[in-house]
Amino acid sequence: MAMKFRTLVKLFLILLSLGCFYVVYLMYSKLSFIDTPYLYGGIILLSIGLLLPRKK
Repeated sequence: MAMKFRTLVKLFLILLSLGCFYVVYLMYSKLSFIDTPYLYGGIILLSIGLLLPRKK
């Protein structure tokens, strides 16, 4: 049960970071500036999601 929960949390964090990176891409491609809070949020969420251990 704990492994499934960790996998769900990891997947959720990675999806959130991809959403943040999509907003950064969208803002840069349409308005030619980077929305830095979304960039920092995406980097932090992706790093947490990748650094969470899968197995105990």
